[in-house]
Amino acid sequence: MTGYQIRTTQSPATLDSRLRRLIDGVPDGGMVSLPVERVREWLAEPSAEVERDLMVAEVASFFSRSPVTIRTWIRDGRLRAYRFRGREYRITAAALEAFIRAERPRTVEAD
Repeated sequence: MTGYQIRTTQSPATLDSRLRRLIDGVPDGGMVSLPVERVREWLAEPSAEVERDLMVAEVASFFSRSPVTIRTWIRDGRLRAYRFRGREYRITAAALEAFIRAERPRTVEAD
């Protein structure tokens, strides 16, 4: 998210980037074989953290608001979220970025 950082910053050699480099150039329908040991090594590295969706309390903390306010934004349709385990809300990074863009005050240019 440009200008906003919620997740831990990851190094360029994340598991995701390694897998993308691995399959770069492999045609659709092609197969890739990996030694299990290599995958275990990659998963054990701190940079291999998988990004997860945010809980209401995390978003509330980020905006210095109460969880009740965040749930109101969700119910009002201002902030997109999905139900997790039937009751809890989760907010994706993309939904949070869209909310920030939509809610950012517009700058007015002086004459």
